[in-house]
Amino acid sequence: MIEGEVVVVGAGPAGALAAWASAKRGAKTVLLERAPNARAACAGLVSPETAEALSVPQNLILREIFAARIFSPKGKIYEIRAEKPKGLVLDRTGLNRWLRSRAEDAGVEILSTEALAILGKTVVTKKEKAEFGVLVGADGARSLVAKALGLPLPNEILVGLQAEIRAELGDTVEIHFGIVPDFFAWAVPAKEGVCRVGLATNFGRKAVFFLRDFLATRFPHAEVLHIRAGLIPIGPPARTAEKFALLVGNAAGQVKPLTGGGLAFIAHCAPLAGELAAQGEKGLVEYERAWRKKVGAELDFGLRGRQLFLKLSPADLEQILEVLAQSEITRFLAQEGDIDHLSLLPRKLLRRPDLWPLLGAFTRWLTSLLAF
Repeated sequence: MIEGEVVVVGAGPAGALAAWASAKRGAKTVLLERAPNARAACAGLVSPETAEALSVPQNLILREIFAARIFSPKGKIYEIRAEKPKGLVLDRTGLNRWLRSRAEDAGVEILSTEALAILGKTVVTKKEKAEFGVLVGADGARSLVAKALGLPLPNEILVGLQAEIRAELGDTVEIHFGIVPDFFAWAVPAKEGVCRVGLATNFGRKAVFFLRDFLATRFPHAEVLHIRAGLIPIGPPARTAEKFALLVGNAAGQVKPLTGGGLAFIAHCAPLAGELAAQGEKGLVEYERAWRKKVGAELDFGLRGRQLFLKLSPADLEQILEVLAQSEITRFLAQEGDIDHLSLLPRKLLRRPDLWPLLGAFTRWLTSLLAF
């Protein structure tokens, strides 16, 4: 029998960060991970701000990203290029290992085993039982912890599918619209000569056919090294905590709805989860309010933006991209764009009356977004 004041289920970035923060606060912390050697299924693109918040070591940074190349549904190509890096591509599997190692150095006990059930305040695993004072569910979009304790799951769950291929994109990421009907496809340069090419969709098993066709069209002769799948939650559940447990990361829907990226929110929410869990059940009372205060504004904007995106026809999207591709608007986006703070862009744009005459048809979509 293992005992911990805090037991964390799932040792991805959210779980490892929460466990680390809990141990730093002096709580005896146990971290359970069913697949410690699995490779991460993630594009690994973060802002410099998020990399700093995570204290990412330099050796885990594979690329600096200066440009985004956007492909419209009709195949038109638009590029936004900045003078300084707007993104960093991380060794995501290496990041997982490093975060776990840091947690272990802080005193976290890491067990390689799968959680099977939760009975009272005991986690039953494949190897042994783990008793806890507080339980942290960092076990993904279809969280066992959430189901066992009657906590709701995220509002929407997309299937994400990503291939690593032999290709080179330099300092540029690609965003492709029209590949899937309800999200987008991407191509992100990783280590030299390798790209991460993927997409997300609500169309379940069709994802593999979407990815196959995308690869055949955009990278027809590239060698495919690996293909990995994952689930991307869009929209947090109504509750992410109860008397003696809380959810964090994908289990809590702490993901940017417009991009599917989770590390930016995790960098703020997971340490908070660990700190409050270390306080015992009294700390959990504050969790819901505290994490939503940290990322709620950006999360709400992203959810409004996603609902608007789902209503756009391909013709609407073509029209919007044409407006945004004008040189003056492109320069504005290159200077002011921030992948972690997309909610600030419309208001920054409203403070630039010199750009208003260029917005044209985009004005009604911008007004709709701000009017929610």
